[in-house]
Amino acid sequence: MNSLSAACLSTSANLEDLRPAQNFWLLQDRYIQYRLPELEYYWGLSRGELDPFSELNHVYVRADVAQLLWSKAVALVPTLDVLTTMAELVRDNFIGSFDCRRSCFESVPAHEYEYKLLPVAENGPSLYVLDQSGTNLQQVNYPYHDLPPFKLPLYPFFATTHAGEGFFDKGSTRDPEYSHPIMVMTAVYTNSAPLEFDATYPNPLRGSGEDLTIFDDELTSDSESTFYSGHEGGRMQSWIQGTGDGYSRDPVVSCVG
Repeated sequence: MNSLSAACLSTSANLEDLRPAQNFWLLQDRYIQYRLPELEYYWGLSRGELDPFSELNHVYVRADVAQLLWSKAVALVPTLDVLTTMAELVRDNFIGSFDCRRSCFESVPAHEYEYKLLPVAENGPSLYVLDQSGTNLQQVNYPYHDLPPFKLPLYPFFATTHAGEGFFDKGSTRDPEYSHPIMVMTAVYTNSAPLEFDATYPNPLRGSGEDLTIFDDELTSDSESTFYSGHEGGRMQSWIQGTGDGYSRDPVVSCVG
């Protein structure tokens, strides 16, 4: 089965109503603000090594699909074999000693992965897939079992952390072969990293009290990511809600990976 670009997906049944596509930072500000040391520790990284604003934490999607991800109505989950490798690494780093942790990037290298779109909410809209010609939309009904996989540069640890938030927020245990290991990993992240680890590189985002939003101002995969607040956060929300200005309709994208 051919994999798709995530930009081919929409909630609109009409071509003329397709919303713009942009880079969207999947794992959002508040989780990064308060859990960054824990992610670094249980992912087997050094303090300060993880860049949560790199392109490994973005997906290129249309605004209506970004809204579904933003509200955690859906999640992007990697294949079960990748998920098993991830869960084993987090478990080993949780029960093992500080100096014996394994790096996530050694066990799960940074490259493109296939993802399944998994519903988290109890119901959801029909989705529409733009074909390779860019002229037809195919309807896929909730819970999206007929949706082909997506091939994305998104890093699986960012994706599953976003998904875990959704499963806990909505009390969802659907598709337990995916949700159970993801929720176990997410539960591990609620355990504080050892004090000696956190002290090696204090988190400047903790305790700032500022409502921050991640936004890619250049809207390209190789642009520098920036940490914004205030106006830029409003711009991102306006894009998702379809009320912003200055965002042109994107060209037809290649929909088959």
